[in-house]
Amino acid sequence: MGLSQKIKRIIPYTYRIPEYTFIIYFFALSFYPFDSDVFRLMCLLVVASCWILRMISEEKLLFVKTSLNIPICAFLICSLLASLYSVSRKDSLHTLWDDYLMYFVLFFFMVNTIQGAEQVRRIIKTMLIICGLVCAYGLYGYYSGIAIYAGRLVATFEYHSRIAKYISLLLPVAVCLFFYYKDFWNRFYLILFMCVCGISLILTMSRTSWVAIFIVIFFISFAVRKKYIAYIFAGLCVVLICVLPSRYISHAKTIAQVKDYFKSEKIIGERLLCWKASLEMIKDHPILGIGIGSRVFRNAYQKYGLEIKGEETQQKKEVNQVKQKKDKTEKKVKPKKVDKLSHSHNILLSICVSTGIIGLLVFLWLFATIFYKAITAWLSLPEGYEKALLLGITASLITIFLHGMTDSFWKKPDALFLWYIIGLLFVIVRNAKGTVTKIYL
Repeated sequence: MGLSQKIKRIIPYTYRIPEYTFIIYFFALSFYPFDSDVFRLMCLLVVASCWILRMISEEKLLFVKTSLNIPICAFLICSLLASLYSVSRKDSLHTLWDDYLMYFVLFFFMVNTIQGAEQVRRIIKTMLIICGLVCAYGLYGYYSGIAIYAGRLVATFEYHSRIAKYISLLLPVAVCLFFYYKDFWNRFYLILFMCVCGISLILTMSRTSWVAIFIVIFFISFAVRKKYIAYIFAGLCVVLICVLPSRYISHAKTIAQVKDYFKSEKIIGERLLCWKASLEMIKDHPILGIGIGSRVFRNAYQKYGLEIKGEETQQKKEVNQVKQKKDKTEKKVKPKKVDKLSHSHNILLSICVSTGIIGLLVFLWLFATIFYKAITAWLSLPEGYEKALLLGITASLITIFLHGMTDSFWKKPDALFLWYIIGLLFVIVRNAKGTVTKIYL
């Protein structure tokens, strides 16, 4: 038996193996988000092998032409230039290779190896099951004390905001699929999933997630023209206010206390300082930024943050001297140390600081294209599973960008989850159009 015949015999498996591999990848990323880099890389190598075998068998370059190809390449070029211009070139290039490139590799592998609508269904169903298991473990860990940080649910993630983003990415999908399915058991499982995830989300005490989900539920209710969903959800919120412990209610009330946010020396006060420092960095490095990478930002923030804090401390001192004169010998007040933050706590500031104004414009172009494709595909599809799923994914992307107002999702594992679901989005878009670019070698 010749080599070509052997390859042809295994070709049918190259369509199913990537599906299973992506499911395993998502499981590893969900349960071991910080400890499975090598395993996840092996998964991608398996997918790449299947893709290569298909191309060898058909003697064609099987590559899906998407509307993201050019924006992704442009963003990688901007990131490369920012890395070469960076004060810490080694750290920036490492971030580009180890993080940024992996986001887009995951996307292209997904789009080029997942073919059928049934594969998408199975992957989505498995994603929801895995997410439900993570949240169930999180609830167990919260009440047993083995997976809790600062009184907040963290599950398999190190920090409450990460698990909150993870839940926010999949909860809207479940809500939209609930209105697609009409049978009892599918709806029962989805209600169970939403309850487990909803309770977990409350226990994270992530205010941004609460606001994001609140907005997205209203978005979904108007999109599917079922306004009663918004009323039911609003009523549920009122019930929660009545039954939840006082510390959750007090925490929720702070959402409306904007003035107190900026006066606070705690989280919001530190973020305000971070935003000021980020704007100063952009002023000093407007074109290509300071370079990508958490270490690059951390070092720059120590410099800019201390300078701003020193100026503010001096201003407070001068005001106090006018009110009450102290010793004749003026002692220079040393500003307090700033936290070692790894990003700007705002996605737009974070991208602009690291890649400059050019990088920010390309980033906006990239995600504007994603939203445009998602919405146009949703409007063009007839009623069915794909239409419901597209609405759910679009709502998920909205929640992630709402998170981006006070945090950054452009880091592992958040960005990997994001590009995983964007890959599925473009598989649906491609199947709706039925366009696959095949070029002969």
